[in-house]
Order: sequence, then C-alpha cells, then structure tokens
Amino acid sequence: MRQSLFITCLTLAVAASNGSYAQSEKTTTMTAASRALLPVEGMQKDLLVLCDAFKEIHPAYGLYTSGDSLQRLYSTTVNALSRPLSEDEFIDVVYPFVSALKCGHTQVKHSVNYQPSSTYSAPHLPFQVLVQNGRVWITTSRLTTMQTGDELLSINNVPVADIIKHGGDLYAADGNNQTFKELFLSEYDGFEDACNKYYRWKPPYHITFKTSQGAIKTISADTTGKSLQSTVKEVDNYKNWSSAVNTDYLPLRFLRHSAAACFEVHSYQYQDTVIFEKTFKEIREKGVKHLIIDLRHNTGGDIRIAAKLMTYLADNPFQMVGDLWARVPDPGKTRFTAYFDSSGMESFFQSFQPTGIKKNEHYPVAFQPAFGNLLEKTNLDKKYHYNGDLIVLIDGATFSSGAHTAAVIKQNCRKATFIGRETAGGSEGCSGGSIQHLTLPNTGVVIDFPLLRVVSVIRRPTYGHGIMPDYTVLLTPLDIVTKRDPDLLEALSIISARD
Repeated sequence: MRQSLFITCLTLAVAASNGSYAQSEKTTTMTAASRALLPVEGMQKDLLVLCDAFKEIHPAYGLYTSGDSLQRLYSTTVNALSRPLSEDEFIDVVYPFVSALKCGHTQVKHSVNYQPSSTYSAPHLPFQVLVQNGRVWITTSRLTTMQTGDELLSINNVPVADIIKHGGDLYAADGNNQTFKELFLSEYDGFEDACNKYYRWKPPYHITFKTSQGAIKTISADTTGKSLQSTVKEVDNYKNWSSAVNTDYLPLRFLRHSAAACFEVHSYQYQDTVIFEKTFKEIREKGVKHLIIDLRHNTGGDIRIAAKLMTYLADNPFQMVGDLWARVPDPGKTRFTAYFDSSGMESFFQSFQPTGIKKNEHYPVAFQPAFGNLLEKTNLDKKYHYNGDLIVLIDGATFSSGAHTAAVIKQNCRKATFIGRETAGGSEGCSGGSIQHLTLPNTGVVIDFPLLRVVSVIRRPTYGHGIMPDYTVLLTPLDIVTKRDPDLLEALSIISARD
C-alpha cells in the first residue's frame, strides 16, 4: 500500500487549515468539465507569478541554484506549457522548476477542490526498490524471474540513473542533498512515479537487471503476478530490550543487562515536553550510561519543542537558532500577499517581528517575546540532565527542526556520535520559520512557501548538504524486506566497544 509522505514544517504557530486562499474562488468553484484541462494562458501566467515570487521574496533564491539557471529553467518550463493540461500534468511539468530552487519546504499541492480523474489509474511496477548511491535494487517482486537483491539496470532501455534523476525532480529537497531523494524514490514509490509521470510508460516493461550472482538478464514483464507481500520472516530488532510504560507514542527502551537506552524522537508536538521529563527521569533512575537518540524520520515540527529536548542533552546553555532573516523588509507585506492564506499571515505576525533593517544583504527577523528567543542561550534542565555517552541516529528524512536538533547536538554535545545517513535538512539551516500557502490565481494550485531563512548554529556547515554521520550505514535490500535495523546494530557495536 502506498504511504503518504508528510513533511512537517519548522513553524512556531500553525495556520488554520480552513483559511481562505486569495484569488482562488473562481478556480476552485469550476465545474468538473471545465476543470478537466487548464488553459495555456492561465498556466503560463501562474508560472510567472511563481517565478517572480521566488525571485523577490523566497529565502533560498540563489543560494544553491543561480538566478540565471532558474531563469533558463523557467523559460524551458513555459515552453512545455504549450497545450491545455490536467492539473496533475501541470504539477508534473512545474515540479522540476520548483525542485531546482533546492528548498525542501517548498512543495506543490493540488488545488483546494481538486478531484482526481476517475478514468485513469497509474500502473504499478511489478516490484519495489531500494535506491542508494545512484543504484537501484529489487526489494519485493511480483515476478518469479526477479529476486530480492537483484540490481535493476534499465527499464525500456533507459538507464536507472536517468530514472533516478527525473524521479528526484518530482519532490524538492534542501540544497544538494540526495538521501531524501533516495528515500522518496524508495520508501514512497517515487521511482514508480517517475516511470508514470515523466516517462508515462505502460506495461509490459522491458527490464534489464543483474542478479545477485552477477548474471545479466533481460525480460519483458507485466504488473500481474504474485503479491508484493514478502514471505521472509521479519527481524525483531528489540527482542533484547524492555520498554518504558509511560512515554506514550515516543518509545523509550532499555537494553537488558546493560546501561544502554534508546529513545525515539518523532516530529515535535506540544505534549512531547511532558514525555521528555518522564523519559529523562527514568533514564536518570536507571543509571543509563549510553543513550541512543533516534532522530530518523523526524520531519520537524515546533522548534521550541526541539529546544526543550536539548535542555536534557547539551553540554552547556545553548542557542537553538543561529540567525533568522528575510530577503525583504517585511515578508508579510509584499505584492504577493494577496496570493497567500490570510490566516497563515496572521500566524506569521503572531510569531515573528520583522525589523525592516538591512544587514549583510538580508533583513533580520526577531521572535515575538511570547514564543521565546531562540536566538539567545537556553538554560539546561537542572533536574534530569543527561551527562553520559550519546549516539544519534539520522537518515534522509531527518528534516526541518529534526535536522536543526541534529545540528545543535553536533555543535553542543561533545560526546555525540552520529550513525546512519546524511540528514535531509541542511547543516547550514533551512528556509522555513513560517510556511505559507501561495495559491496560484488561475489554476488554484497551492505552493508551500517559506518566508524566512532559519540559520543553523553549526560553525562550519557543509555547503549544500546536511549533517553527515560519523559512521555511514548503507542499507541492503534484505534489510528492507526483513526490517532489520543496521543503524541500531552499529550503535550497539560501538557501545559494546566502549564498555
């Protein structure tokens, strides 16, 4: 079953979900017949609105892709909008332009009253894949001719490297990061989307692959066959662990006959702070000396909650955000304001104070006092602060304030060791703070649009990349099928060596 990918944004106040979208009423009240195809002129005008908004106010504009390169891609995209398209097709054409901005918080969504076509169902590939380091392996397969661990080389004579490239354009990521692209292509069926949305292939597929024994084979395959459900026995990664009973949806586990614990920290929610106190109280009471903080698939949330977590982990009082700025004096008041959700703008002003003063080509923004000043030092928790060995698990879905947490740990926890894969969120920070909904006036398509640049506390970040692990762990197809956790096993190996 296809999963839905939710990227939670680094926001301090959540916009009301029922806010009105400026200038979208005409679009969203069209009949089903008139909504079937979008006119060329309207699509091109909307692309121009989006391009101008990027150029004038988007905090990531020019950071990772030059303005000239974006302008050339804009021209190419305009030319591709040469005939009436469905809303799905319009989004497919526009997404590579949006992705070229290289901001993971800038995503494209359907119009408010979008209704998918009932006459077309995209075909499913007869297998699922693991994409890693520019290569593709089979995990589960409907085909008796392909097995777990076989390496896919091409489909319909197109090398997998090309499919990866075009599939990666269907969802934006921070900077030059690839781990999120790989996770999107693998875990959320982005590889299949590339076959359907970019190449528009239909079965049967002409497939070339290399078996795990090294033999090169070419087959013609349809989507029919056995179920994709694997019959391989799944691994119980926590069979030697006991679970705490009072941490609710944030699992805390203790390794039996050991002074080690593992705490899973998911996207940050307001009630997390209560769980944090219970967690670190129990960690203190059990005399834990080795703590694993699992930030994998932590896609963000309220950064103040992330700061609360850090009060238990940092060596000294710490700063959660390195800097906060906009490209214009007041990002809440521009010529594009009419296109933004009004309730989102209200939320912006409740959370932030534009200074209107230019400094180093940017305009610093302050936090509203009621939300705390994350640009200043935050004190540690005096009662249950943890002082032992720290291991942090990260991956290609550690994003937004999840990645900011990894950055603060990197900068402020001298005992921390990172295991896994590069974070999706950039080590330099991200464009976020306040994620608005920009509704394109003619098509009604909605763009998630950040207004601020939230700068990391990392003193020497890696340009265009996330937090890098000290120990990189590569997954195998069998790991995926059996749900074996090699990151956790690597952490346990390190703990064993330190005892």
